[in-house]
Amino acid sequence: MSVLNWLGGALITAAVAVSGQAAAQTSLKVVAPWSNLNAYGKVEQPFWSKKFGELTGGQVTAQVTSYSELGLSGVELLRLAKLGVFDIAHIVVGYSVADDPVIEGLELSTLIQDIPTGQKALDAYRPAVAETLLKKHNLVLLGAYPNPSQVLYCREPVKSLADLKGRKVRFYGASMNDFISAAGAVGVSVPLAEVVPSLQRGVVDCGITGTLTGYSFKWPEVTKNLYGMRFGWGLTLIAASKAKWDALPKDRQEATRKAVGTLELELWALAASDDKAGLDCNTGRAACSYGTAAAMTLVEPSAADEAERKRILQDVVLKKWAARCDKACVEQWNATVGKVAGVTAAP
Repeated sequence: MSVLNWLGGALITAAVAVSGQAAAQTSLKVVAPWSNLNAYGKVEQPFWSKKFGELTGGQVTAQVTSYSELGLSGVELLRLAKLGVFDIAHIVVGYSVADDPVIEGLELSTLIQDIPTGQKALDAYRPAVAETLLKKHNLVLLGAYPNPSQVLYCREPVKSLADLKGRKVRFYGASMNDFISAAGAVGVSVPLAEVVPSLQRGVVDCGITGTLTGYSFKWPEVTKNLYGMRFGWGLTLIAASKAKWDALPKDRQEATRKAVGTLELELWALAASDDKAGLDCNTGRAACSYGTAAAMTLVEPSAADEAERKRILQDVVLKKWAARCDKACVEQWNATVGKVAGVTAAP
């Protein structure tokens, strides 16, 4: 299904609903990430299709579809959302915000190594993200949440960060490429749905994605080695078109924002549980709750790897990101995310 076909169908359905109910109900067009992801089937799709309407007392409902159904790779989402193609969009930060360093500051590669720190960083930085979404993209921030941690899957063994040298690694996002390049790897941009055949053909030697995402997309069938450094968290924004938002009565705005707050909490909790489940399912170290466990070899970063991560983060990732941002942006980040993470960015 194309974006235009889905959009046309949604508009017809909305028109019928309005004529039949005397405009008593608002119907929103929502796009969420890939349908293969556990979050879509377990939380996002049922939330928007049913629970959302229940939480708003039936005043606001939604029609949801996924990137997969619309043939989207993820990189288009911020642009399409800004154009008002969707009323509400789930926007994966690492894929969509190459031209907005303020939002990119939420997901700088390897900065956040655990979910509690990620929650604190987001809470501190949320006003900055909301402001830039509104001013630059005509979007209203409603929520934000992580996915399972982004780890490295490789065909050949990886015993340390140094083993990345010379390998072709699938990445997404500028800062992730900055990090792996500094570690000696060659970054290759490959859409998520095309990674498995790329690994099979040797286009890439390794790929970075979520612990459960890789399992869901069958990466263990073409890789045998897992390196547990957290390269990111697939942080995702939930944002509404400003034009659609402004057209909603205040009570429906409040009901929508409150309902999405519930969704955000559910997705944070799911990310934490699925992060562990992904490692279990990929390695067989514990029972896999999502199918037959694979038998990948997991290597956790050593103390030396942690020291090298911090060096590359400070000397390369933060430095290059700060050069993409202006002075006010860097100062705001240092006072919020940087303070939480215990680092300081400077160009």
